[in-house]
Amino acid sequence: MCREELIEALKATKKSECFDNSTVAKENHKEFRLENKSKKTICRVKVDGCLIDDQRTKRCDYLFKVCETKKHFLVELKGTDVNKAVEQIISTFDFINRKLKLSPEYYEGVIVSSSVPRAAEQKFRLLKENCLKKKKLRIRKVSHKHPETI
Repeated sequence: MCREELIEALKATKKSECFDNSTVAKENHKEFRLENKSKKTICRVKVDGCLIDDQRTKRCDYLFKVCETKKHFLVELKGTDVNKAVEQIISTFDFINRKLKLSPEYYEGVIVSSSVPRAAEQKFRLLKENCLKKKKLRIRKVSHKHPETI
């Protein structure tokens, strides 16, 4: 039911293959996993190259929706370019929330990245603070394999 509602809300009826119930996103030794001990309903959306297939549009890799809480995770599996990852998450947030029209508190951006040089770390902190101020969207960075308990 949740999957169908999300497909409808995102006006993606012709892209239903982008939606599934997986709790894992994996790419290039990076992994984001929802530890679903409470057995909530999860809908995973492949965003990059599926839901958003326009190559000119910045987009993150995956969107996860925890149906019972309406919590949405915008996930980017990235090497070291966290600045680009922030842009991808913000762009995806704007795209998706134009359709879902939810308060930003229902979203969280998660960047799964390799180790990042110290200078990039400082820039990331500024971008993250800016995003919180302007969009009210929280973004955080985690490393390599990240389990998120829900």
